[in-house]
Amino acid sequence: MAGVGEPLRDWSPLGMVRSSWSKVRVLPLLWFLFHGIPPLLTIRLQPCELAGQLYILDVPKSELPLWLCIAEFESRFNTHVVGQANADGSRDYGLFQISDRYWCAPPNRTEYYAFNDCNVNCTRLLSDDITMAVQCARLIQKQQGWTAWSVYPEFCNGTLDAIDECFQPGNATDLKASDELAEVKDS
Repeated sequence: MAGVGEPLRDWSPLGMVRSSWSKVRVLPLLWFLFHGIPPLLTIRLQPCELAGQLYILDVPKSELPLWLCIAEFESRFNTHVVGQANADGSRDYGLFQISDRYWCAPPNRTEYYAFNDCNVNCTRLLSDDITMAVQCARLIQKQQGWTAWSVYPEFCNGTLDAIDECFQPGNATDLKASDELAEVKDS
């Protein structure tokens, strides 16, 4: 019996079904909230925006088309991508899909984990601030060359689109990159 001010509960089989049904409708919503939001918050850089950021981080202009090609085919310019597990259980992280087997420390140590040559936790490679990802990728390129990325031979070893248009006066990305560069130099 319900007390004063207490709502009546429906203990009938129909009431139980209604209660269960509302839980079933809520569960997908909760799943989406906890699993669906990270993809909504990921940053997908525009090619000229990435070129400007790479240039600010001292990547030579002559290498920019290669870096843009690798970022396009590895992550589609998304900063927060974690790849599917590889055959050995390792995963690839971020804009340049850097392996946690050799280059970064996975969020939790695993049996396949071997090295951390970039001296960084892999989750730091998922940041909108691409500084760590670029530093690590440049180390990889310096040690292993462009073929460290599986996309290089098929997609990036040939004629690449010029990035000169990204640095033309009046380009919004160029102006933004110039402002950021000026701020960095002034500080």
